[in-house]
Parts: sequence; C-alpha cells; structure tokens
Amino acid sequence: MHSGPILVTGATGYVGGRLIPALLDAGYRVRAMGRTLEKLACRPWAHHDQVELVQGDVLDLESLKKATEGCWAAYYLVHSMIAQLDNCSIIC
Repeated sequence: MHSGPILVTGATGYVGGRLIPALLDAGYRVRAMGRTLEKLACRPWAHHDQVELVQGDVLDLESLKKATEGCWAAYYLVHSMIAQLDNCSIIC
C-alpha cells in the first residue's frame, strides 16, 4: 500500500462524500479538499484519523499544487453547478 494520501477534490459533494468512507474502509489515507474547511468539518468522516482536511479551489493553481503535494493518486470530482448558454441557440 502507498504511504501518501489520496486527494479527493469535491469532497463535500455527493460522490466525494461516499467515496471517502470507501477509501478509508479499504485502508487508504485521504486528503479531502474543499473550498471551505467548515463544510468539510461537518462530514461524518471529517475527524477520522486517516483524513486530512485541506482548503483549496481547483481554479487556484497554488492551492491545488499544495493539496496534491505528497499524494500518489487523486480523484477530481468537481463540476460546475451553473449552466452557461452563451452564444448558444436552443431549438424547440
């Protein structure tokens, strides 16, 4: 087993919130990344001894670099909740 953690971005989302307990059950260390530590800290797995909470934003390169440091794998589970229809035509 690897000694470094697995980074999970989007840890407060639906998939991330279910993936992290599965990774912990499999014996992995997890670094959970979210935009706010407060939202991360509310999760049931947040205080597990194999979880590290980190604040970051995937649009902020420096915070992303810092979050990935020492990780051997990462799950990118971030998506936009805003649909933009700029320059698009919808035909009904």
